[in-house]
Amino acid sequence: MNKERRLKMESLLMIRFILPLLIVLTMSLMVVVWLYIRTADLLGEEVETSNRLLLEQGMNVLDKRWEAIDTFIRRVTEDPKVVRLQQIAEPFSSSNLYRTIEARNKLQDYYSPNELIAGYYILFKNNGLVLNNDYTARLEDFAEYVRYPERPQHYLQSLVQSYHYRDMTPAEPVIRQDGETLLTYMRSFGYANRPNGTVLVLIHNSEITKLFNGFRTDRGWAYIADEKGKLLTSVVGPGAQLPEQRLPLPAGSGVMNRTVGQDDMVVTYATSSYNGWSYVAAQPAKIALKKITYMKEMTTTVFLLFMLLSCLIGVYMAYRSSKPVRSILQTLASGSVGLTAPKRQGAFGMIHQSVALLLASQRELQDSMERQLPFLRTAFFERLLRGQFQSEADMEAVREHARIAWVGSSCLVALVTFPKRAAVYRTADIEALNRNKRLARELAHESDADNLFTHDVDDDKLALLMQFDMEDAGLIHQQANRLLEQLQLRLRQECGIMAVISAGNAYASRMDIARSFSEAQQALARSTDGRIVWFRELPPNTGSCYYPESMETRLINLVRTGRTEQLQSLLEELYQHNFVQRSLPVYMLKVFYFDLLASSFKIFPEIGESPAGQQAAEELNEPADNAESIEAHFLQLKVKLESMCEAAARQRADHQQQWFLDILEQVKSGYSDPQLSLALLADRYDVTEAHLSRLFKERIGINFIEFTENLRIEHSKRLLLQTGLPVREIAVSVGYSSSSTFGRAFKRSVGISAMAFRNSEKWEADKN
Repeated sequence: MNKERRLKMESLLMIRFILPLLIVLTMSLMVVVWLYIRTADLLGEEVETSNRLLLEQGMNVLDKRWEAIDTFIRRVTEDPKVVRLQQIAEPFSSSNLYRTIEARNKLQDYYSPNELIAGYYILFKNNGLVLNNDYTARLEDFAEYVRYPERPQHYLQSLVQSYHYRDMTPAEPVIRQDGETLLTYMRSFGYANRPNGTVLVLIHNSEITKLFNGFRTDRGWAYIADEKGKLLTSVVGPGAQLPEQRLPLPAGSGVMNRTVGQDDMVVTYATSSYNGWSYVAAQPAKIALKKITYMKEMTTTVFLLFMLLSCLIGVYMAYRSSKPVRSILQTLASGSVGLTAPKRQGAFGMIHQSVALLLASQRELQDSMERQLPFLRTAFFERLLRGQFQSEADMEAVREHARIAWVGSSCLVALVTFPKRAAVYRTADIEALNRNKRLARELAHESDADNLFTHDVDDDKLALLMQFDMEDAGLIHQQANRLLEQLQLRLRQECGIMAVISAGNAYASRMDIARSFSEAQQALARSTDGRIVWFRELPPNTGSCYYPESMETRLINLVRTGRTEQLQSLLEELYQHNFVQRSLPVYMLKVFYFDLLASSFKIFPEIGESPAGQQAAEELNEPADNAESIEAHFLQLKVKLESMCEAAARQRADHQQQWFLDILEQVKSGYSDPQLSLALLADRYDVTEAHLSRLFKERIGINFIEFTENLRIEHSKRLLLQTGLPVREIAVSVGYSSSSTFGRAFKRSVGISAMAFRNSEKWEADKN
């Protein structure tokens, strides 16, 4: 056991000893945290309720004042003496002056000064008269008496020409006797299509902004907007900036948290039922919830200090308690423990002996596995060369277990043999052959150690599995031929061994390695001298049929696994070799045909072929004694094999579809489990994570994580709208370990936060 591993084990041991103490501490602190959260929630609700009531109280006061102003305007404009002035063309003529004075005196009965109104004026459209209880002038003179510096010159004249109903202009400088910021409240009298005049009421802006005095506006702001969203007046605290756009607010009144610019704000809002105006006040959350923030900081500080002190005490206690066990680890690390450990008294002595025995057993098991690894690799290459793997996935699983690394994209197989007449020893015994193969193996690995594997085929044959990082057959042939020539030359010059070498064709698929091996065997059988024999250079053998053992194994595996395209390619190759390229006699064609027919009968029971299908295949058992009949029977058998392959493919697809549906049901029923993961499902259904992830992408168009997140978000939407559960409880119920993780996922999927979604949907429902 090395030092790093021993230190790691000691650290884990310390954690095991300290964990119970930490669990007890955590449970106690969780109660404190729960009490803190509940207290903070109550204080937050109290602050929010106080702010809302304060804003509603100010809004109600202003609504009553607006109602009083509207009542005053209505009484003034309906007074008979004022109504008569609307029809007089010259109010200052000698005949009408008395009526003008009489109307002004009458206004004394209606008007009572208050702190909100800076002044009021009745502007008559037909005669240009401006009148109140203590002021009479023409409109052009009134424009000099009351001026709007930021408005056009004829602004007052334009007001008389238009119809106004409870219109309010935003707070702006107005020069009357002394300049101050005023709001102008306007209401016309007459008809909408023919106004006779307008009543202007000047409102002290300072009296309205007193409404917000109860709010702390440090780095905050407040405003009043009319029903169309136009800003009427505002208050902006130091270091703050009023948002350019009015905030979208639900109907009624309330308090909500909004991010405005870069700041988290507590926004209190109320909507007037009298005129539809919006009253909004915003404060930074840290200021609005100062008490809560202070309590949070203090609680967090005390919590961290207490946890630190508890951890230090726990570490010390765990160190003392784990000392005997660490002593055992140190003894194991020193290497003095063998199969029999020194006897010690007590429980730790028993542990010491048990661990020593387990360690010895583990070492023995590892040694056994290492000893078995060469046999596992030998079995892998034997199956690979014989074409006994049903699929590439099956082959890859065994390859990974045997710890064999593939290099390159194309492969070919060469065979090296040592004929008796070419051996150094006159008697080519087993020892001589083994020596020759060992030398050939060493020289082959020296020439290309990374891209070459060797395997003993028979007593006198050595297979070379060569891999190449290219796909061009000509270039592969040149490179492989050069390596084989170098090997043959070195065997002859350095070892005095005459080797005969043959090679099959190169293929891009590793499932074709067995085919290349079979070709190398055929080429070796036709070798006549010491040159390298390539299957690609051999003339066709017209004396025998082409149906090697590896080809039969591959055909059976293709039908079993339902790979129709590859089966068609293999059958076409058999057809070309036996019916086109070779002029075989009729009896040899029959041998080939019956061998192929026998292979097909081996597959019937495995794929569940019906009796009727087997009977149809048996009818192919009597070809006539001519090449045309045998060829026709071969083509019929080819169609039968292809149909069997398609049936097997459908069975596999149906099985895989049902299997994948079971996985989907598992995800749909268990999405609320935070431990649900792709690795967990892959382990449960005995597949790889990559394969399962690819199935999700192919079958439903999205990956596993997106599918699970969609399920959780959709369920959370229903809980947000149909229940009053807090967001943190909803997050846990749909499978998220924390509300922050849920919040990020919800905003990523929906575009807004969970609280904003709940408020906006409820507002839409109330509005409808």
